[in-house]
Amino acid sequence: MRGVGIGVLVRLLALFLAILISVGHWSAPGSALALAQEARTALVIGNGDYSFAPLANPTNDAGDVAEALRKAGFEVTLLKDADIGETRTALRTFGQVLKEKGGVGLFFFAGHGVQVKGENYLLPVGDGIGDVDDLDNQTVSAAQIVEEMDAANNALNIVILDACRDNPFTGGTKGLSRIDSSSSLFVSYSTSPGSVALDGTGRNSPYTANLTRALETPGLNLEETFKRTLKGVYQETRGKQLPWLSSSFFGEFVFLEGQASPGSTAAAPSGQRQALSLSRQPAIAETASLAGIYRAEGRNPNGSRYNGMVALAQDGDRFDVTWWIGRQVFHGTGQLAGRMLVVDWGAQHPVVYSFAGEGRLNGEWADGSASERLTPVGIAASGAVPKPGRYAVQGRNPNGSGYKGWLNLDGDGERYELSWKIGRDSYSGSGIYRNGLLIVDWGGATPVIYALEKNGSLSGLWEAGRGAERLTPEG
Repeated sequence: MRGVGIGVLVRLLALFLAILISVGHWSAPGSALALAQEARTALVIGNGDYSFAPLANPTNDAGDVAEALRKAGFEVTLLKDADIGETRTALRTFGQVLKEKGGVGLFFFAGHGVQVKGENYLLPVGDGIGDVDDLDNQTVSAAQIVEEMDAANNALNIVILDACRDNPFTGGTKGLSRIDSSSSLFVSYSTSPGSVALDGTGRNSPYTANLTRALETPGLNLEETFKRTLKGVYQETRGKQLPWLSSSFFGEFVFLEGQASPGSTAAAPSGQRQALSLSRQPAIAETASLAGIYRAEGRNPNGSRYNGMVALAQDGDRFDVTWWIGRQVFHGTGQLAGRMLVVDWGAQHPVVYSFAGEGRLNGEWADGSASERLTPVGIAASGAVPKPGRYAVQGRNPNGSGYKGWLNLDGDGERYELSWKIGRDSYSGSGIYRNGLLIVDWGGATPVIYALEKNGSLSGLWEAGRGAERLTPEG
């Protein structure tokens, strides 16, 4: 050993340490390389240095999102205060990489966005934009971004727009308009279409602050990541801002490996990554299977419990929701966001439902103060109508006793007359049939609500869910 000089020993030791560090980096369970089971590519842009209306936080927002995505295994291109030329070049390169590598693509933009005649434009920095007439030539539209990503025909594309902070042009519309999703596209806006998002008073906008926290939480699937973001923004802004989600993607995707906290959905086991699982075809069966009749069990903000019945009707991409809770009736409209259903029911807090096993929907108010579980009683068949004729009746009264009898159903596909014979008692009612649901006024405090099932039977609830009944066609 004495024959080896000190300098040589130092160099050998440095080389040995470098090898150890390199091996540790390449094999660490939490490293980006260890995470990559499918290609992940992201383009992240943050623009704040506008000459007409500067913004303080977008460059911070973009930098923090880029760092969170790198931890989740994404190869990230980050642009700050990009002009139109830089933006278009980066977008073309982004599209080419997606075509070559496939996998998951993600686009994030923070800055000014404007809606004109239903189109969303993301504004670069620079002096080329004088008014709305310059938007086509001097900006990038959201449609261009989606088209570039969709042309790659890759597994999943995620578009995140924290871009509707205000409208600096007269002639534009407040907020951004919705983007319709394909089976491989998940879209998140920092606020609802037509609304304006907040830039924030700290380092980040409220949306990006909550998004980065969710992205860095291990084990969260796609829907849970954005559900947490939605709830966090809503609570932080005290209801002034509600992020909006749109997707028909029903595959499985987890950003960061690890074990999610209790109550989260689709968590990956500790030390493992769930591989991306999806189909390019829309999961029509899953969306259609939501329409039907449900029992509701919930907890109010004051801690009291309630029970009732819910009718969930689907009309295109919108869901009409009606609750009967005791003698009270509530109405709302919902929109699918992947495997979530976000329902605005006219109160201060919308309800966010997640898909659970056996057709259940687990809901929570956006402010976290109340919760609700919907359990299906009858799932509505699509495109069918109840057939007139005689039906066998089997039911359960609110007091728990059972009953049997028969019913005569007469109608034209929309309006129906019903006559029951239960033992020695007779009842009659009139019903309206729409979108798989038959709502019948029979003289009680609440209607009888039936879902027409695929086999022609009708399963229903009455007396606000305390009574149940099934009609089976005879012959």
